[in-house]
Amino acid sequence: MKKILFSLLLALPLLANADTYNYLNINSTSSAQSVALKTVKKITFEGTNLVVTATDGTVTTAALATLSNLTFSDIATSVRSTKSQTGQLCIEAGRVVADGNGLLQLYNAGGQLVRSKQVNGIRSELNLDGLPHGIYIARLGSRTIKVLH
Repeated sequence: MKKILFSLLLALPLLANADTYNYLNINSTSSAQSVALKTVKKITFEGTNLVVTATDGTVTTAALATLSNLTFSDIATSVRSTKSQTGQLCIEAGRVVADGNGLLQLYNAGGQLVRSKQVNGIRSELNLDGLPHGIYIARLGSRTIKVLH
């Protein structure tokens, strides 16, 4: 009983400051994503993934094996997506994975298109092998994520 009470007392300062944060930042070895806290409906663990579901149905997925940290902050620390989504986009095992329709594009830090692939409603992967290590931007329709390779 004392341990429970002590734990609650330690958590009170965290709870008091919880409303000052605006974003959940998900950092892994290959990507960084930010999710607005006001849109988070639930956070679950499904298989080997952390899954954040938003109130509009948008799902952000991060592989637990590559997850380096989760933080709360006042500002987003990664590229955010817009509200209209054409599909899901994430990083898994060093590959850009997309579920949706449209043209999956990968840009380097200089803004040059380095890879692209047509995605037709099924899970598709864009391999990063052969690309120099660095920061890339992956885009599917209006969905955009930062890729650390």
